[in-house]
Amino acid sequence: MTLNIWGLSGDWMRRCQLIAKLLKHEKPDIVGLQEVCHLCGSGLIGENQAFVLAKMAGYPFWHFVPAHRSQTKTIGQAVLSQHPITAVDILPFPRDPNDPKDTEDRVAVWVRVALGCGVEFCVTHLSLSRKARERSVRQLAKWLWQISRVPKILVGDLNDEPNSPPLQFLLHDANPPFADAWQVFNGAEGGFTFPSHAPKHRIDYVLFSPPEAFEVEEIRTVGDVPDLGGVYPSDHLGLVAVLKVKG
Repeated sequence: MTLNIWGLSGDWMRRCQLIAKLLKHEKPDIVGLQEVCHLCGSGLIGENQAFVLAKMAGYPFWHFVPAHRSQTKTIGQAVLSQHPITAVDILPFPRDPNDPKDTEDRVAVWVRVALGCGVEFCVTHLSLSRKARERSVRQLAKWLWQISRVPKILVGDLNDEPNSPPLQFLLHDANPPFADAWQVFNGAEGGFTFPSHAPKHRIDYVLFSPPEAFEVEEIRTVGDVPDLGGVYPSDHLGLVAVLKVKG
């Protein structure tokens, strides 16, 4: 599962309950979270959001990596897992101070999870700058295969549409290329994840490489139903996928 949790924006005290409820309902083995915040303070507001959600939803293993720090908060990516996380690596994407659209440092987080014979899973959240995204996906694809030659699952908010140059690089030009789980299972239609109240952009993904490594048994959007007060779990919809290792 992948979900951009929107940091502490909106009514976090309510949203964290909705996200935890979603996680408990879907029961994904591994979750990639983006825009995970930590603020100084106490209670739910002060603790790391990944820790809060792991505790509320019953995930015994979690790992958070900060990407961008300010005077008031740290924000980054996290992995929640029902199975032990046996290895971690990170790839920083430092912001370009000469690019006004590249406003924050970013990071990719790779983990190996003790599920079956071992699953390699990576979560990232790419820049608002197209130039930075194009640079980052090239670094990311090279880095993942330097870690190992084991098949990879890559999830996250890539901040771009399927026909964009960064996605086209990952899907066609990377060596080996990635497959888009949504497109494999559902074709080119649908998959919109942003904004959650009226989704019209497909910018969140479950990808895997090489394309022949996994069979997509299911993939769908989640988090599209608000509570009685009109609050959604996040400003993004999540994606839940069931992938089966081939062979």
